[in-house]
Amino acid sequence: MRHMQKIVLALLVIGFSVTASAASWMDGLPTVPVTAKPLDKVWATVPEAGGDMAAVGIFEVDSVQGNTATLIDKIGTKYPNVPGALIHPVGDPKKLKINDIALGNSWGASKVIGRVKAIEAGKVTLRYKFGSNISEKQMDFAQPLVSGVNPMAWVVYRNNMNSPYKGLVIAKGNGKVWISTDSGHVEIAPIAKVRPLDMAPNGFKVGQTVYAYQWGFGYKPGTVKKIVEPYHQYEIKLADKPTTDVFIFSEVAAAVP
Repeated sequence: MRHMQKIVLALLVIGFSVTASAASWMDGLPTVPVTAKPLDKVWATVPEAGGDMAAVGIFEVDSVQGNTATLIDKIGTKYPNVPGALIHPVGDPKKLKINDIALGNSWGASKVIGRVKAIEAGKVTLRYKFGSNISEKQMDFAQPLVSGVNPMAWVVYRNNMNSPYKGLVIAKGNGKVWISTDSGHVEIAPIAKVRPLDMAPNGFKVGQTVYAYQWGFGYKPGTVKKIVEPYHQYEIKLADKPTTDVFIFSEVAAAVP
């Protein structure tokens, strides 16, 4: 019986490796050498649940094989053959200050975009949108936003429906950008249809024309009517709605492509 269990376990591991290397969204990724070393913490994206799903988070480098690496997640699961194009360095949390917009990661809160609420003993607490609520959580990792259209930067893009959406860049090359969406899917967009997400680090102003994000519908034009909470929340009148709604800063963009 134990022998049979070992065989089944080995087959599961082999099957996972094949699935991980065969995710369709990984086709066309640029070849990038892995510069991280064993035991380094890195941002990375790995296939999840087949199809176009992927998980983004902080991993530890187990070993490096030239242009790929084997990574380990928080619970000890190993992910072999992760392309270097999907592995990126962790930023410096010491550069953050109160009210800065940051990218964070913690248990149950992956690739969080929030504003710095507190910094205690080097640990950063972010205030961010979680579902329909606003949460505050001390992150395991937090860093300043990456600028431009580069790996680990938040961007606005247009998908096949030509609607503007937001997402996190997980890879870039060969004229294309790989983007992790709010739903966990991976979209691949021409770089010409992607632009940095401008969430107004210093806050939006009353009367300013903005674009507010609605899950499943993308960005819609509107006007800031009231600052509900400085830096964090705004009351916005969308062009296609008769009433106003309150949006957190991460759902508001100064411009879309």
